[in-house]
Amino acid sequence: MAKSTLPSHIKQLVDKKNYVIAIKTHAQEQGISLDEAKQQIDAYENQALAANSQTPPTAHPAPSVENKEQGFSTLTQGLDNHLEQENIKVPLIPRWVWRVSVIILVMVLIGVLLSRLF
Repeated sequence: MAKSTLPSHIKQLVDKKNYVIAIKTHAQEQGISLDEAKQQIDAYENQALAANSQTPPTAHPAPSVENKEQGFSTLTQGLDNHLEQENIKVPLIPRWVWRVSVIILVMVLIGVLLSRLF
């Protein structure tokens, strides 16, 4: 098997994990069998994996708790300022609490009615 480099569009297909399309296209363009095309694509993929494994992983610093709390407080202040600028008043009871309490009240009433019935 002669070692040939893959065309860039075939490399893109392999990188995007479109193996079937890459193998068929490569075999058709090169006039080779599907097995040979698969072997060439596997060789390219093994080279890419080897190249990726040789590069050291970059260490990302873990965000501290203080940064998260500071970010949350900044976000809260920004939201409050935006609501003030738009003259929007925040309700005392959020809408979801109101809905949940109504559902619970209806369930309790139905339960009381059924318990009196039986």
